[in-house]
Amino acid sequence: MLILFRIALPAALIFGLAEAARNARLHPETGDLMNAFWLAYCVLVGIVTAIVWAPVVADRMADPLTGVVTDSTYKEPPNRFRRLIHWLDGRDARRWVRWLCFIDGIRHPWSPAPFIIGLRNSEPGSWLELVYAREVFRFNNAENCIRAYQILRQRGEAPKFHRNKEVTLLMAALEKTAAPDTTPLPVPPSEAPPLERNPRIKLPTRWDIPPDANPSPQPPPED
Repeated sequence: MLILFRIALPAALIFGLAEAARNARLHPETGDLMNAFWLAYCVLVGIVTAIVWAPVVADRMADPLTGVVTDSTYKEPPNRFRRLIHWLDGRDARRWVRWLCFIDGIRHPWSPAPFIIGLRNSEPGSWLELVYAREVFRFNNAENCIRAYQILRQRGEAPKFHRNKEVTLLMAALEKTAAPDTTPLPVPPSEAPPLERNPRIKLPTRWDIPPDANPSPQPPPED
């Protein structure tokens, strides 16, 4: 639906600009009334178009800066709060870990670590699992994104595309279903009886060949 809006709104804006120019050229007697109408039309449609296209333009502009965090290998900065989370995670304190990761994710939304740890420790089917899956899917690690995608698909929120083409290809592979086994093709039995061997035809064996039938070549006589 969003793609349709991104296509239809620029077309509507171009139509409004063309009509405004056409009205000013062919009907100058209408004065400022129709010109004001088409101006208001173009302003409103332009604002909505800008809202729809703003995420795409902002993503292209911010990718050189944010791509270092989302595309490259991420290294966690020294953080006492994160160390506490890892310490509790190592002692299987799942209840504390999932809520501390929620707090850490609010404090550092650009860091994938709290969302990944929280998703691993959240209860299946819980609200926190859905929140963590949405956040993990924002980053570009293929393994984590596919895990989050499977959870979102179970919740009925399966996205269709991802900014990482590798993740999109893996998602498409998961959507494919195995082809059903084909039934063997029935072949009717042959009605022609097997041919009978002619007893008069006998094939010679090596015992039937006389020993001098193929004499070995003799060396030429010496002068």
